[in-house]
Amino acid sequence: MKGSENMQGYKNSADLIENLKTSYQKFIDEYEGITDNVADDKIEQVDKTPREMLSYQVGWIHMILAWERAEESGKEITTPTPGYKWDQMRQLYEDFNVKYGSKGLQNEEQELHDLVRELVEWVDKMPEDELLKPGQRKWATTKAMWPVAKWIRINAISPFTNYSRQVRKWKNFTLRQSHAS
Repeated sequence: MKGSENMQGYKNSADLIENLKTSYQKFIDEYEGITDNVADDKIEQVDKTPREMLSYQVGWIHMILAWERAEESGKEITTPTPGYKWDQMRQLYEDFNVKYGSKGLQNEEQELHDLVRELVEWVDKMPEDELLKPGQRKWATTKAMWPVAKWIRINAISPFTNYSRQVRKWKNFTLRQSHAS
C-alpha cells in the first residue's frame, strides 16, 4: 500500500525522538499569540478549537505514560482508560477538554511540555527492541499488534503534525476576521 512503508519505520529511538521533538515544537510554536480569551473560539473551517487540540495532546500522552507506569508496577491496564471503551472516544475527548482545558492555556502548554519531556526520556531509556517490535508491552498488544513506536506516532507525532496545520489555519482565519472587523 502506498505510503505504508514508513508506517512504523523509525530506524531507532533517536529517530523517533527527533520526530517527536520536531513535531511537538512546530505544534507548540503555533500557539504564539493565542490567548485564553480566544482559544475556545470555534470556526467552521477547523474541526477543533486550539484549546481542544492542546487538551487532546495532553490527554493522549498522559494515557500512554499511564499505561506504561501501570505495566511497570504490575497493575491491570485498561485501554483506552478506565470508564471508556474504544467506541467512546468522543466522550473521552470531551473529558480531556474539561480536565485539561480548564487549567488555562499557559498551564496546559507547560503541562504538555513536561509530558513530552517525560515521553522523550522514557523512549530514550527503552531498549530498541521494546520500542520497535510488536508485542513488547501488554498495553500495546492489541489486535493491531503495533509496536510502542507506532502508538507514539499515531497518538503524539501525527496529531502534532496535523494539529499544527489546523492551529495555523485557525489563526490565519481568526486573525483575518478580526482585522476585517
